[in-house]
Amino acid sequence: MNQARYISVDELQAQTSLEEAAAKCGVTLDVAGSGKQVRIDCPFGCPADHAGKREVSVDTSNPQKVFCCHAYGCQARGNMMTLMHGWLTGALPTGGKLKGDEFKRVRDVLTGEQTPTVEAKASPSATAERTATEVIRNLPLAQSDNEKARELATLDEKFIVDVATMPPAAAMYVRRHACLSYAAMQHWRIGVMPADGGSDKRAWSLRGQILYPVLSEDGQVLAWVARDPQFESKEIAFNALSPEARASEKSPPHKHRFPVGFSRGQELFGQQASRLKEPGYRESIARTGIIVVEGFNDVLGLGALAVPSVAIMSNKITAEQVTKIERWAKSLAGGKVSLLFDADDEGDNGVKESLWLLAQRGLDVRLGWSRSMHGGMFAGRQPESLTAEEWQTVIRPAMER
Repeated sequence: MNQARYISVDELQAQTSLEEAAAKCGVTLDVAGSGKQVRIDCPFGCPADHAGKREVSVDTSNPQKVFCCHAYGCQARGNMMTLMHGWLTGALPTGGKLKGDEFKRVRDVLTGEQTPTVEAKASPSATAERTATEVIRNLPLAQSDNEKARELATLDEKFIVDVATMPPAAAMYVRRHACLSYAAMQHWRIGVMPADGGSDKRAWSLRGQILYPVLSEDGQVLAWVARDPQFESKEIAFNALSPEARASEKSPPHKHRFPVGFSRGQELFGQQASRLKEPGYRESIARTGIIVVEGFNDVLGLGALAVPSVAIMSNKITAEQVTKIERWAKSLAGGKVSLLFDADDEGDNGVKESLWLLAQRGLDVRLGWSRSMHGGMFAGRQPESLTAEEWQTVIRPAMER
């Protein structure tokens, strides 16, 4: 009697390189990087990925080649077999996990028992056109069909703003960031979720987190974004794990938590039109242009210096954000835009792409700093750390040329 041959998929993945797996699917990879971490283009047709951006990072030291896509609206995770499913179909597995016939198909391609039949994929231009027509705009929480979501529109009623009464980890984070003053947190509707919400259980899973509101241009709350005050220590602990132990974790720690269904790539932190009425706002952007930074605290830190800015909430700008900045720059700032991303590797890479995309719109794009500009004096710095003197004597002159 013939017995079914046992196939260890885990062992096969460990024995097969990323390039070999792609070749089995009829795909030739363009890999960036070497060693334990490499980057490749996203195979799942996510709207934020474009050829050559290599949004997917793969841990090649892991036997199963675990990966994560860093593109907006995707955030796909999995192992090499999930990637193979993407190379074969251009989409994620049904339900996000390989099983049933989908699993068998990838397994048979991996073992060589089946010749891959790669499903036809739409051309990049067709995908972009389809994506443009299918974009679902972020809806203000107060207008949601979901009652629980509507209740979150006034979540800041619960916030703790006094650092003396915050949970220890949150209090330590706030004290480390001078931009998170009592007055600034009240002004921007930022605060810490209490550890004990009493009978009010709204956003209970975010207790102890620092929450920032993303407001629409007309000032309505679109989402609350949570910042984990313990992210840095969690990341150090995660990176100290062995590759096998890291693979057993559900996911690496996250600095920010964005609500499911919220597309941050369509918005800018600080985009509310009411800011135009603030003293000196219009005069400032008339001189420097629309100042674009990466993070929430950067906007707050510059705001403390009476310098208006908006944040892309990442180090990678999206097409929607470029369009919005273009509209503002041309209507409010004579077509001028100034970029002030973090002065580190990721910031420099992000600002290069942003500069290219904005310049293609015919905008006058200025660069405030980089790791090497100004004699390298700002290398490793973030905009929130700028002093009034540094702004006035170094950064502002670079933007007001």
